[in-house]
Amino acid sequence: MNFKINKNNINLDQLVGKLQKEDLRYSNICKGLKLVYWVLIPIYSLVAIATYIDTKEITDLFAGLLFVGSFLIFAIIMGDFQKEYNSVDYSLPTLNMLKKAVDRYKPFRPKAFWALAAFFIMDAGFCLSSTFGPRIIKMQMYVFALFLASVGIGLIIWYFKYKPLYDNSKRLIAEIEGE
Repeated sequence: MNFKINKNNINLDQLVGKLQKEDLRYSNICKGLKLVYWVLIPIYSLVAIATYIDTKEITDLFAGLLFVGSFLIFAIIMGDFQKEYNSVDYSLPTLNMLKKAVDRYKPFRPKAFWALAAFFIMDAGFCLSSTFGPRIIKMQMYVFALFLASVGIGLIIWYFKYKPLYDNSKRLIAEIEGE
């Protein structure tokens, strides 16, 4: 994105243009992910039922339903984010619009913690799955490493792509409020 603005001279129009572009892009990403999860939900429901019929193990059915539950949470989260990024009102007073932008581009947001819950629900499904049985400890090490790598990569992307939007919005807020 290469979004560099002199700390002393932040161009509001340029910042708003970048925010609009990123809001639209993020909305489209969320829309695509939401669609993927809504497609996966019936597929994994059928897989869970078929696995249960094959193994007669209730834990396999429950593991599959945990996967479906995590996909449902992810689909709802993505739908909520899509709606939020689609409905940004740039006609609000500048201060209000910038404060909402700061909230949208924080690296950790309270409603994103639902994704963390969904991840751990999915992990519980892995743990219950008879497919992994004796290798569960090794599998958990991989899951934990994948989780940490995902958070790390996400923070790196945020730092280079979204932190400039976040920082410049905060600077303009401070300038407007006279701080």
